[in-house]
Amino acid sequence: MCGVRLLLPHGPYAEGAHIRPLGSPHDGHDVAGNLLCLCPNDHVLFDQGAIIIEDDFTVINRLTRESRGTLRTVPGHEVDRQYLTYHRNLY
Repeated sequence: MCGVRLLLPHGPYAEGAHIRPLGSPHDGHDVAGNLLCLCPNDHVLFDQGAIIIEDDFTVINRLTRESRGTLRTVPGHEVDRQYLTYHRNLY
């Protein structure tokens, strides 16, 4: 999301963020379509609803309603938009 790539001695580091949280009451699925690879800062911002992602993959700062750009994707990892909708509706 932010473009920061954390490089550690053993390679790059990112965190897997579930879009629709696992467990009760959200009951999200532990599947690739429900995951984003984020830096630790964006992971917290996303989990707490400070940033949301529109269906066109526009990343929005929920506090200012300003765009932070477009979510970068990679071939073979399809983000399921139903999970993005669920996440937006949490906040």
